[in-house]
Amino acid sequence: MPVPGSPALSASAAQLAPFAPRYQDLLQRYLQATPQGEGGLLREQALFEAAALGAAVVALAPSLDQVLDLHDQAQQALAETWQARGAGATGHAAHHGLARGLGMPMLLALIQPQLLAERAYREQCWREEHGRLAVLFEQTDAFILSLDPGGQLESCNPAFCRATGWSRLELATLEAARWQGPLPTQATQHLRLPQARRDGSRFIAEWSVSPIFGRNGRLRSHVCIGRDITRVLQVEDGLRENDKLRAVATLAGGIAHDFNNLLGSIMGLAELCEMEVAPHSRQARNLAHIGQAAAKAAALVRQLLDFSRQTPPALQRLLAGELLAHASGLLRAVLPGQVGLKLSVAEDGPVDIDLVQMEQVLLNLTRNAAHAMHRRGGAVRIVVDRADPAGGAASLPAPRHLRLRVADSGTGIAPAVLPKIFEPFFTTKPLGEGTGLGLAAVHGVVSRHGGAIEVASELGVGTTFSVFLPLAAADRTLPAQPTEPIQEPR
Repeated sequence: MPVPGSPALSASAAQLAPFAPRYQDLLQRYLQATPQGEGGLLREQALFEAAALGAAVVALAPSLDQVLDLHDQAQQALAETWQARGAGATGHAAHHGLARGLGMPMLLALIQPQLLAERAYREQCWREEHGRLAVLFEQTDAFILSLDPGGQLESCNPAFCRATGWSRLELATLEAARWQGPLPTQATQHLRLPQARRDGSRFIAEWSVSPIFGRNGRLRSHVCIGRDITRVLQVEDGLRENDKLRAVATLAGGIAHDFNNLLGSIMGLAELCEMEVAPHSRQARNLAHIGQAAAKAAALVRQLLDFSRQTPPALQRLLAGELLAHASGLLRAVLPGQVGLKLSVAEDGPVDIDLVQMEQVLLNLTRNAAHAMHRRGGAVRIVVDRADPAGGAASLPAPRHLRLRVADSGTGIAPAVLPKIFEPFFTTKPLGEGTGLGLAAVHGVVSRHGGAIEVASELGVGTTFSVFLPLAAADRTLPAQPTEPIQEPR
């Protein structure tokens, strides 16, 4: 359908010129006919013909002003023809009717098709726009809510229902599902709010909330457009944590090197003094204490250097079973007598690792597990299998990571402490028993290997650390050995 009044499609005056004589003739017949009797029928016929003429004019897509000009030109031509005629002459009475506006019904009949065509066009545009908005509302992944001025939900899109687990009826009726944030009354406001799900869990949503005003300036509703930013916040937290670890590692490395130089002098001078004093004397015992303290300081320096080392690991391809076999002697040596060690390989595979660094990872995790169990006793269990870390591609046919789980049945880690355990210098051990660098070093080593580390813990039940290392090409295999399943703490 042509668009009435469109500048690109509007008819020119020359295109409308052929309709002018026909309309002038219809207008003359209408005005000269009497309203009664046969004259009334002539008038109705003229109105019908004017409407038909208007429909033919609409096909040229004229503007409304052009149609009005057509009527005005016909009136002007008739007025000029009838003006000079005297009383009683044909057309004299019609001229007075023209002056009194009696030709208005003809104008309405002429423009009626134009008005109907414009109305149909507007309705078509509205339906198309409504259809586009409906598709956007239904299919977008963004959350879209409409709220009344009091915050009661009027409508929501399927994306919000999928994210929260609430149905539209529940969202509209349940108090727990109502909008809980502030509602602006002047301008658009951007908010980050915790959003409840039907199962009781929560996520963080970022909202753009806009007030909608009526023509009278009064607030009618609010439109809220949002998205789940939980994953974005996790990535931001991870970047901040990495920046903090990098800064602390740089500082620790510098301090460790300087301290190591001083420590070397202290240990060397202590050994020289020991050579000059009598055995078993008081001076010899004091120098021995100095040597022991220096040895502990040297161990701390090694931890600082391990934590701050940013050079790539010296990789070699090993099976996890070979790693455990190589490290088992060292691991058993650090365990107290009341704590045992159980090693098992449920499913093996090759990994590219720095053997020394991965032994340090197992040593730190085993030592922490033993510390958590020193009052209860039991056994530290290290189990190897294949699995992917949380958030990995669950659709893959097989895991891409080798998993080493170090599990204990100790006291567990408090939920408030759990997010901080990989921070440098953070420790829950008594003064003098921990430096707070062990787990930070573990995190750094695993990250440099392209892996990940997860922890699950429950107070009074135990803790499980899971180290995920990317599998190398499966060019060697090791038969699986029977193993008891580890019950992951919540």
